[in-house]
Order: sequence, then C-alpha cells, then structure tokens
Amino acid sequence: MTLEKFLKKLRQEIPYIKAHEEDDWNWYNEGIKFLERGELEKAEKKFKELILSQPEHHDGYEGLARVYMRKGRLEEALFLIEEAIKLAEKFLEEGSLDIEVLEELKQLREEIRRI
Repeated sequence: MTLEKFLKKLRQEIPYIKAHEEDDWNWYNEGIKFLERGELEKAEKKFKELILSQPEHHDGYEGLARVYMRKGRLEEALFLIEEAIKLAEKFLEEGSLDIEVLEELKQLREEIRRI
C-alpha cells in the first residue's frame, strides 16, 4: 500500500476531519491513554483522526502502528512505523526533533519486526 492510498482510505472512513483545521493538540495523548487502557478501537480512531488532521507529522502514524501491533496487524503496523520514521527524519533534518524520538521510533520498528 502507498501512503496516498492509505490516506485516501482514511478520508473515506473519516470524512469529517480536514487537515490543519482541527484542534488536535491533545489527540496523541488521548490515543495513548486509550491504548494503555486496552481500548484499542477508541485509540485506533483517535490516531486515524490525528493522521488526517496532521498528515505530515509522525505522531499519528506511530500511535496507529502501536494499535495495530497490539491487534496483531503487523504488516500494517510496519507500514505505519516506516512512515513515522520518514516524517521524523525530516523533522530531525530541520532541527525540530530530538534524535531520541527517532531512535524510539526505530526501536518500535524492531519490536514489530520481532513479533
């Protein structure tokens, strides 16, 4: 699957989210809380909304990768973490991301691969 096809599918599934038009500041944290409580469907929806709202930021992709990892959807999880890494690398190049964040994403990729 390509990123374009993935985003198109998400837009069809969740048409009410428009990029850069949402108050999404807390959505990542909300998604993580749902994930920690085992509320995977709620976490999945929150991270999908975040991806649609901020498609060029890595947080939503990382969060959804974690959900899919827990659900055993490993191929999709790997696709999403790869996208998160690509986006994070751009932020690192721009100087707006700490290397530790990128290393954590790469560590998550390895965890997914080991399952």
